[in-house]
Amino acid sequence: MSDQPSSAETHLIAGPPPANPPLAVALLIVALSLVAPVLFLRAGPPNLWLAFATLALAFAGIAALFGAIASQTKRHADRAVRARAMISPTGITFLPTPIRPTSRHFSAREVKHVRLLDGALVVQTTELHPSPGRHILRFGRLASPRGQLQQAIDALLSSS
Repeated sequence: MSDQPSSAETHLIAGPPPANPPLAVALLIVALSLVAPVLFLRAGPPNLWLAFATLALAFAGIAALFGAIASQTKRHADRAVRARAMISPTGITFLPTPIRPTSRHFSAREVKHVRLLDGALVVQTTELHPSPGRHILRFGRLASPRGQLQQAIDALLSSS
């Protein structure tokens, strides 16, 4: 069996995955980290545990904000609805993105299980793959027919 995709391939066409964490959640955490010291002081006399909690919340807010900004940057770098994966009886290929410029191929003999979720394609690989385990391709709004993708996945799993 060849490790390269065959001509009977089905394309998973979708938009970019949603930003994680959403910017609104990150801003909410930052707002809470700014308001928390005032609320903690009004709750009672200052103590060391409340000071630590306030600092921890502030650091969580900063980390969430930086994560949201990085996630938004990744999302805007790849906004097009396009083919994100190819599924054929010989394997699955995750196509390159601006963030990950190389494709990842999983031959049928390396694939243990595949699940198509609402926002992700999850490939469970066997020990034959160089990095066995779960590989996840996240995507946004699906443009490919779900039934056609499931048929391609079933054909792949039956050939392995």
